[in-house]
Amino acid sequence: MRKYLLIFVICLSVYISGCVAPVIVAGAAGAGATYSLATDSVSDNVDAKIPEVVDAFINEVNKRNGSVMFASISEGKVKAEIKEIKYTLDVKSLTKNSSRLTITARKTYNLLPARDEAVEFYTKVAERLK
Repeated sequence: MRKYLLIFVICLSVYISGCVAPVIVAGAAGAGATYSLATDSVSDNVDAKIPEVVDAFINEVNKRNGSVMFASISEGKVKAEIKEIKYTLDVKSLTKNSSRLTITARKTYNLLPARDEAVEFYTKVAERLK
């Protein structure tokens, strides 16, 4: 029921305002996990240290035959490209064993947002961290 209420509120706000709100907070059904979606990125808090998150991201890029253009564990940043989509990982430490990660995806000369690809890539990285 809460899922339908959320969808109704979003549709109503789009109808009234004429545009989508810049950030939508979505709840994963059953899992209780939450993540926020922007036009080109997904963010979430995970129970992993920065090196683990960076490693999981790079492993997923390599699995998809992508190329890592920049990686820094100390900065918590990775830039990669897979099939003309540019992915960026930004990780910040929250506590000793948890981090906040943001995955951004852009396509077509880094001009257009690729939200679906960011969410799908986030899902695979989150699976690697479990």
